[in-house]
Amino acid sequence: MIRLFVNVDHVATVREARKTIEPSPL
Repeated sequence: MIRLFVNVDHVATVREARKTIEPSPL
């Protein structure tokens, strides 16, 4: 469950970074 939450949070962060700045490798 924690892993899934982290995965979703990670995806959201990447999406936000992609919208604001360029897509980061992390």
